[in-house]
Amino acid sequence: MKWASRIVPSPPVHRLSSFLLLLAIAAGMVVPGRAGAQHAETQNVLRWQTYGTTSALGRDTRVPGGGMVSVQPRTVPGEAWSSGAGMKIPGAIPSGERVTAVFWARAARPVRLTLALQGGEPGYARFATAEVALTPTWQVVSVSGVAPHQFPAESQSLSVPLGLSRVEVNLGPVAFLRGEVDRASVARAFATFRPAEVAVDVRIQSEPRVTLAGTLHLPAGQGEGPFPLAVLIQGHGPNGRGGFPEIIKRLTADGTAALEYDKRGIGQSTGTYEEDMERLTADATAAVAAMRRRPEIDGSRIALVGQSQGGVVAPAVAAADPTIATVVTLAGSVGDGLPYLRRAIVGQMILAGWPEAKVSPAVDAAIALLQARMDGKDAAAIEALRAAVIEKFEATGFPRATAQGALAMIDVPAAWKANQLRSASDLSTLRVPVLAVFGTKDPLVVASHEAPAARAALADNPRARVVVMEGMSHWFQDGAVTGTEEEVAKLGSNLGSPRVVMLVGDWLREMLAPGSGNAKPR
Repeated sequence: MKWASRIVPSPPVHRLSSFLLLLAIAAGMVVPGRAGAQHAETQNVLRWQTYGTTSALGRDTRVPGGGMVSVQPRTVPGEAWSSGAGMKIPGAIPSGERVTAVFWARAARPVRLTLALQGGEPGYARFATAEVALTPTWQVVSVSGVAPHQFPAESQSLSVPLGLSRVEVNLGPVAFLRGEVDRASVARAFATFRPAEVAVDVRIQSEPRVTLAGTLHLPAGQGEGPFPLAVLIQGHGPNGRGGFPEIIKRLTADGTAALEYDKRGIGQSTGTYEEDMERLTADATAAVAAMRRRPEIDGSRIALVGQSQGGVVAPAVAAADPTIATVVTLAGSVGDGLPYLRRAIVGQMILAGWPEAKVSPAVDAAIALLQARMDGKDAAAIEALRAAVIEKFEATGFPRATAQGALAMIDVPAAWKANQLRSASDLSTLRVPVLAVFGTKDPLVVASHEAPAARAALADNPRARVVVMEGMSHWFQDGAVTGTEEEVAKLGSNLGSPRVVMLVGDWLREMLAPGSGNAKPR
């Protein structure tokens, strides 16, 4: 399927939507009642959860909001439940309340499906089902039922089993209506639907023969573009899309597009996962180049936003590409090569309560080992240096098992490539606006060390700003107490602090604004 290359004006969409709704109501696909719906919530296609197969987000201006998700058939047919799509019903459901799910759907070839409103595992008990026949034409379908007893919030879902379909199925937005439903309430639920964004899955070619899977979030209802863009770069680890949800919401609301992508070898990206700075930088560079070829994107107004390791990758990309409009680093470490790595290790040990004078000999032994790795020394020399590291850590006061654990954390392939760490040098070359943000509760990128290093690297850049945020951990969530990773799951989404979202959003809105002077000729 080919996606439209631009967003078209909305009025024709709503005229067609209303027409299809009337057809659906006439055909009995929507449950009529004497009174209007008591409550209606219309959900963006981003809330569809697919399983057992692959899917892709795309655009189609024939459905409200202009977004859809394309669900592919299984390569090997299975049971009806072996693949499909679902969406949680918002809120709790009182006993005896009627719930109706109305949504847009079509199939590449005619196919019959059984829709359901049901609970989760282990029973997946259904309280409503409906048989529908999909065709290649978009239509409105529905399933409606009365709750037999009270259901807790988020415990029930709209289910679309597709394991037997053997055909591509496209799904649009969903309206969940409570109480009796009539023609006006259904039409109203979609007529007032104005999502902030339309998401499109994209594929980016990188080297060598690697395809990165990404999602391009485009502002909705703000014209046809071309839009400024923020390329979002993840931190260390096997990370895929999903690390910047609140920042994406802010960007699209401001009329700025956002791109996120799976690291190579992760999610739907091909290639082999490895923490190699040169490869990571090449992939981010490829993402920028791919976006500049898209008609929806203004290639002269592209920002790079990187968190943690991404805050090292972003300056590296911008250092080689002076047409980047602005760079934002969030807990991005600042330094070059082994001297920086030494400072980082010593800083972590001081944070753990060890005096610098006591740990320095052990850290120096570790740096000597890493230098030998980089110099390609033979196995015997490496083994002797490994033994020396353990000996020095034991002399510091570490039990042998703890010393061996410390060595295992330091002597890793990523550290063998410390010569690729050039974030201080990269930052010092930038003349575009740079925002570098650190948190006082960050145990990994310690603000008291890193912020001064950032200010030194950016000293000759009058358009640079270094911000240290009180109470922010490495993951920039409100409510951090210790700042450790154990708190992350309890504090909401990554980069979820409204303070951080406002800081980054305001910066990008100003720096990417037309006529800001930051756009560079393509």
